[in-house]
Amino acid sequence: MYNRTLTLALGAVLSVGALAAAQAQDNPYGAPPWTFCMAQDTMDHPWRSFMVTSAAEQAKKYPEFIEEFIFTDGKGTNEKQIADVEDLISRGCDLIMMSPREAQGLVPAVDAIKEAGLPLVVLDREIVGDDYNVFIGADNLPIGNGLGEYALELLGTEWNFLELEGIPGATPTIQRREGFHAIIGQHDGIVQLDAQPANYDLAPAIPIVEDWLTKHRGEFQAIYAHNDPMILGAVNVLKEAGYEPGEITLIGVDGQREAFEAIREGWVQATAIYPTGGALGVDTAVKLMLGRPVPKRIISDAPIITADNVDEFYDPDLQYVR
Repeated sequence: MYNRTLTLALGAVLSVGALAAAQAQDNPYGAPPWTFCMAQDTMDHPWRSFMVTSAAEQAKKYPEFIEEFIFTDGKGTNEKQIADVEDLISRGCDLIMMSPREAQGLVPAVDAIKEAGLPLVVLDREIVGDDYNVFIGADNLPIGNGLGEYALELLGTEWNFLELEGIPGATPTIQRREGFHAIIGQHDGIVQLDAQPANYDLAPAIPIVEDWLTKHRGEFQAIYAHNDPMILGAVNVLKEAGYEPGEITLIGVDGQREAFEAIREGWVQATAIYPTGGALGVDTAVKLMLGRPVPKRIISDAPIITADNVDEFYDPDLQYVR
């Protein structure tokens, strides 16, 4: 027979062990409150700035869980963003959210996060491999497909176009181009006259479009840009050059308030809402830290916005819908 005292003592130990296991399951990365940290590619861009500010505001809704929300500005370089991640690790962050500038270029940052044993939530742009806990973003290939199909509806199957590309090597740049070209490339009568990277920014797009007007004026019917700031740069140039709204078909991506306004005015014909994922990233990160099940990949809807539905989404008080 077992010794009763020993049995009771063993039962107590098992109970404590079970409780500890349950607590570890509930808080697999340590008990709250936590410090959430976010490494952003650049803050010098309205969409990326909104991603961070919306995440910071969402973090305030979890005072019992999130003690501090820290973010960094990578200044648009891989080197700075990698250094930022290393600094955040050294500052004792419990979780890192990151929107990488480039997939391949940020491999050292991902490796550092993995080595530190920290959970990683990736927003918008993909990383190389699957060393992350959650990825949140829209699917850029269908976005490109949908915008290509809409361009066909507007212009038919014989037209020339110019393309303002995003950051070379970034996954949205690759996929937004591939998705669009997969549709329009089925028609020999559609010709791309030129494509230049403007790195998702308005200012670099302006001299590119000015140069295009010098070289190709009268030869193109459309400009496709991988985001709204670049297409808004094209709007500025076309206005200065004496064009009228709708004379050139202009297509962007993101769902920026100013792009919605340009659609309402007839300057831009289409964009697609690309959610920043900032607030959703914080919500998902809290669940992750609490040990609740979260999907490895969360793909957000990205509806196409045209003159037919822009008023359903436009809000003068929001720079981006979400």
